[in-house]
Amino acid sequence: MVVSEPGPKRETTSSEPQISSKVSEPGTDNPGTLHRRLLGPSIQKSGQDGVDQATVSEIIYQATQGSKYFEHQKRKEKDLTKKVESIVQQAKKVSNQDLDAAEVRIEALIQQYEVTRDLTQIIVHVDCDAFYASVEELDHPELKSKPFAVGKGVLCTCNYEARKFGVRSAMAEFVAKKICPELVVLRLNFPKYIEKSNAIRKILSEYDPNHCAMTLDEAYLNITEYCAKVNKDREEVVSDMRRRILETTGVTVSAGIGPNSRVAKIASNINKPNGQFVIANDREAVMEFMCNLPVRKVTGVGYVLERQLLALNVNVCGDIYHKSALLYQLFTDTTITFLLNCYLGLGSTEVKPIDQYERKSVGCERTFRAISDAAQMKQKLQGIAEDLEKDCRRLNLAGRKLGLKLKKTTFEQISRQRPMPKPINTAADFYRYGLLMLEKELPITVRLIGLRLTDLVDLSHEGPMKTFLKGQRRQNYTLDDEPSTSINFHAVFPESFDGSTDIHDDKEMGELDMMIQGSQEEDSSVIDELRSSSKATAARDVKNAEELQDSTVDHSMQISERETLPLSTDSGETSSGVVACPICGNQVSADDQALNRHVDWCLSRGAIREAVKETFE
Repeated sequence: MVVSEPGPKRETTSSEPQISSKVSEPGTDNPGTLHRRLLGPSIQKSGQDGVDQATVSEIIYQATQGSKYFEHQKRKEKDLTKKVESIVQQAKKVSNQDLDAAEVRIEALIQQYEVTRDLTQIIVHVDCDAFYASVEELDHPELKSKPFAVGKGVLCTCNYEARKFGVRSAMAEFVAKKICPELVVLRLNFPKYIEKSNAIRKILSEYDPNHCAMTLDEAYLNITEYCAKVNKDREEVVSDMRRRILETTGVTVSAGIGPNSRVAKIASNINKPNGQFVIANDREAVMEFMCNLPVRKVTGVGYVLERQLLALNVNVCGDIYHKSALLYQLFTDTTITFLLNCYLGLGSTEVKPIDQYERKSVGCERTFRAISDAAQMKQKLQGIAEDLEKDCRRLNLAGRKLGLKLKKTTFEQISRQRPMPKPINTAADFYRYGLLMLEKELPITVRLIGLRLTDLVDLSHEGPMKTFLKGQRRQNYTLDDEPSTSINFHAVFPESFDGSTDIHDDKEMGELDMMIQGSQEEDSSVIDELRSSSKATAARDVKNAEELQDSTVDHSMQISERETLPLSTDSGETSSGVVACPICGNQVSADDQALNRHVDWCLSRGAIREAVKETFE
């Protein structure tokens, strides 16, 4: 399959790849990028096209300068600048041989991804316009023509009048009032928002009973069957849907229509407020739409990844292809997969209720005024543990790992995680193990405490495999020998806002949004590592390109003929460090890492397929 690409072809290789000169001098704070960081992620929100962002950023800079938050952002920006400088230097070392090998690999990957393109479905992303503010306007019509926001301390949203001044969600209230002195700020009223949200969902259910409600004000629908049933055009159907929502609830919604959830979500932001945008179910139309789209407008591309891409002259999604050989040498496979799928405009066409997606974690956190008293922290921890238990019981989940998150008054964040001797889901266990991790950090002054449960066990339908893992994993751990391990904060405690007070508990919307778009889980704020050996990478690329000649083969399931059964023994003896594999029956080391490798090996051999079929059908 030959893939034709819109626009100019990939740049020819050279011994000196073209790199942007936008990176600051080594070791400097780069005031320009610090101003940009302080603007926050909500700069992408609609309604700010005519705003002088330079003026807004200067106001934020002056208002926060000298604060702990400012110093924390300054340190983060300095660290990021060093990372960007590092990736630029790595790019300059990439040879023609490396680029040639990468080009072969990239073409094979594109052909592989193209096979998955589905243009048969009609996916809609519906997004309410300034939802909280719109609901408040119904009770306060006098505010409709005035700038106002909703929140306390930190703004949750603001109306479009306020956005004209540069006010936006996730902005500190005192900063917002410096930008717009006449700003009116209302307090949150969640019962009212939930009532309106339920009314909107009732209407959406008529168009797609299996729609996926991401938040109170956002949802995905597949209207393919509905359009066929009523024999109407997609644009007419969505327009009718939006009209009915407005007439019933008084709230305006915007919509994006496309062949998959990724492009539909991007499209929903184009004609806001109270509008819709359609991308035809045609490959060329999708490619053309994505080609000129700034990379920052793609869900999953955060500020950090954006800065790295801009430093490599990747400004729009079309540049991803033109620079793909170089990007392949610099970023991880996960990031390359994500970027190529963005360039191709590929995404999921499967839409289902959110509770049908596999949950990765469940957690709860609280923000409060700074405290340093241990007794107060324990009291906060107890409350959080009780709330987490309620969520776990509601979701019928337990977990094998518990994480503790602390945010200091300097805005630095500490994350700790420990394995559990068995899956836990009670407040007593959450508090017990959380306290062990907390006590190791004392003395400390904090403004946020959070607990998060991962490595989840679904208690509603446990099969033999889950029962085995629940009962036998980590059986040789004791309370005293479980290590408190520092972990990646972004992977365990995803946050909705960059550098701002946390105002949502356990929303996990970033993760779920990526899931519904069919993307691999991607932490857009951190690129894991740079490949250290260009020569080794080039050799690997040639080998991988040969393996990808047949794009129909699932290479992730293949195992080398030379691979032997790992970490098993023929002995029938058991000990506290050995358990029986539920798949092959062999005795396996109870060490968690060893057990995981062994089970993965058995699964990849396909031996479990029939057992799974019998268990879950």
